[in-house]
Amino acid sequence: MDCLFVRDHLFSYQEKQLSGDVTKAFEDHLHSCETCNQIANGFQTVTACIDQKKSDKPNPFIRTLTLQRIESELERSSTEATPFFRRNLQPVIVSLLLLISIAIGFAIGSQINPNVSVNREHQFEIQTLKSGLFIQDFIDSDKLVFKQQ
Repeated sequence: MDCLFVRDHLFSYQEKQLSGDVTKAFEDHLHSCETCNQIANGFQTVTACIDQKKSDKPNPFIRTLTLQRIESELERSSTEATPFFRRNLQPVIVSLLLLISIAIGFAIGSQINPNVSVNREHQFEIQTLKSGLFIQDFIDSDKLVFKQQ
């Protein structure tokens, strides 16, 4: 028997489809030829690995576990109110607090230094009085320049 025949019929030998005489000659050639023996051992290793993978059964509960995980994620996202609060209400509340704190600051400032607001009131009264006067009455005596004679 030659190496070409052995390599062409490895699958038939593995599946025990060869006749008794051909199987005996096949095995004798494998014992005598180191190269064909290595090829046959590699082929047996590959087919054993394939058979093992065929026998592996997938987890029957993988579908159920996946669906439960999806449902729990959907429930969790639907019950959360924080994204709405963070996205919409939080900036509004922060803006209102800022405006209230500014108003309180102005109120405290006017209570601490009342002269500023009093001076402004006096200046407004003076402006009101000056607007009713004629220009001749309004001339400051400090700015008058007298001609010397």
